[in-house]
Amino acid sequence: MKKCIWCSRSEDKVEFKKLAHTIPQSLGGKMVCINVCDDCNAYFGNIQFQRPSIETVVKETFNISRARFLSSFGEMGKNKALAKFTSIFFNVNFRTGTITVKQKFKLQRHFQEKVSILLKRGIYKIFLEETERQNGDGHDSKYDFIRAFSRYDLGEDLPLFYFERKYGVYLNLQEDIKHPVLLFDKDKRMRYLVNEPFFYEFELLGHVFGIPTSKNWQIAFDNYIAASLEAKKDYFIGYKEIKYFNEIDLTLQIMND
Repeated sequence: MKKCIWCSRSEDKVEFKKLAHTIPQSLGGKMVCINVCDDCNAYFGNIQFQRPSIETVVKETFNISRARFLSSFGEMGKNKALAKFTSIFFNVNFRTGTITVKQKFKLQRHFQEKVSILLKRGIYKIFLEETERQNGDGHDSKYDFIRAFSRYDLGEDLPLFYFERKYGVYLNLQEDIKHPVLLFDKDKRMRYLVNEPFFYEFELLGHVFGIPTSKNWQIAFDNYIAASLEAKKDYFIGYKEIKYFNEIDLTLQIMND
């Protein structure tokens, strides 16, 4: 019997008729988590309290990187993907690597802060649905704090760690760009990813993130980050805790180096 990883209701209580794409279908995502009920699936795609939906923010943010990647594929035509790229929220200059919020949204109070929190909630959402799909452990009670943050907007604002690359060499396959997937450490291409008891790392569209998988993550952070930086020393220059969406190298300027 299906049981939702978000609300813990089973199919005798709620419907599971809609396909719950772990990565937005509008971003090219094809993978589906079967243990997400229709109510919870709809939540991530709906506008909440006059804020854009979590799905829209994830799509708008990572579509910037996806367009840059697609432009590098010969079959797509030189810069064709960039020329066609449009964004609801952002002005994007791929040449200079600058991203700004469009004027109409700048006028909305604290828009960038709200978008950044929605983005983080979206990344945590992708993680939990993907770990359920790939590892079958999405119901584990240790993820309750992620459920509270991502699905119910409760609890503390959780951190998102971003690792800055040293070189512009990406090992992503073309199919991973057209139809993005979340890559965990079990993928042999991603040997620099670290999976610690209190933290998990993954790669999405060329970007490497780390998130806590325990609400008591602070006690293990120093050991985790030391181990992570050691594993990445040949490929990355360091890390930052993301506060704003444009702290991520979304235009992939590192590819210019």
